[in-house]
Order: sequence, then structure tokens, then C-alpha cells
Amino acid sequence: MARLLVYLSGALILNSINAIGAETGAVAQGCDGKIMTFEDWRDWTSVTPEPVKSKGHHNNWVEIYVNKIAEETYLSASSPYQVCAKIVKPIHTDSSGTKVLKITIMVKMPPGYDSENADWWYGVYDESGTDIWDEGKLPDCVICHKQAAETDYLFAKDVMHTTQN
Repeated sequence: MARLLVYLSGALILNSINAIGAETGAVAQGCDGKIMTFEDWRDWTSVTPEPVKSKGHHNNWVEIYVNKIAEETYLSASSPYQVCAKIVKPIHTDSSGTKVLKITIMVKMPPGYDSENADWWYGVYDESGTDIWDEGKLPDCVICHKQAAETDYLFAKDVMHTTQN
């Protein structure tokens, strides 16, 4: 009987941890059902020939990389984005782009993830794309990107205009 109680207590604790993680967006699963990591972000398409100044990222310099699913939509500055579209922004302190402070990430999740905010998941990782600093429905990210609601929460038109001038 004591073993059964210990087992049930352990199961309840694990279920609670999983429920909290799901609610906060912690340890989010990607489109392939695996925990999201982004170690291959440098292999994606770069849409910025050089770093651009980003007001939304504390006036730091950013580059923008998109995966194959996001590429056509981003480059044409259109919307909406398909589920599993991924955008990575390495953040730099200067225009040379030599040192990455962190990477910020957006992933278009399946409908219902965050319907009020276009179903985007946000993440902040280290340069390797494997060490999670923060992730989920991040309020600061949502507030800023909501300004671009008409283009599915992305500022691609502004970025593409800047990089083409």
C-alpha cells in the first residue's frame, strides 16, 4: 500500500510539472514532436545581407534567418505564415555582427496554441540554439509583435525595405 501511495504521489507531481510547463510554454515541442532546439539556424536562409538596427530588441543589431517553410512568405513580405515557420534573430551589440549575445526565435505553432496572438511561440536561447533562456508566450515579444498583426506578427515589410535600399 505504501508503494502505491508513493507511486501515485510521484505521478501527481509529474503531471503537475507537465501541466505547469504546458501552461507557461516551457519545454515546448516543435512540429516534429521533439523539444525545440535551433542548433542549425546558421544553415537557414539569411534574409539580411548585414545586421540591421532593431528598436524592438533594445536598439541592438540583428540578423534574420528563416527556415524553408518561412522563406517564401518572409521574402515576399506577405502573410499568413504556415505552421512550423521558424524565424531566428541573432542579436549583436554592433553592426559588424561578430559576437552573438543571444538568439531570439519565433515559431508558428498549430492553431489553438495562442489564438489571441496568431499562434506564435517565442524563445530566447544562447548562440548554440540549444540552451533555453526563456520561451513560450513571452509578453514582451507578444506586445511588440502585435503591432504587426496585419502581417501575421512579423515586420518583414520593414526589414525587406531596409535591406533593399
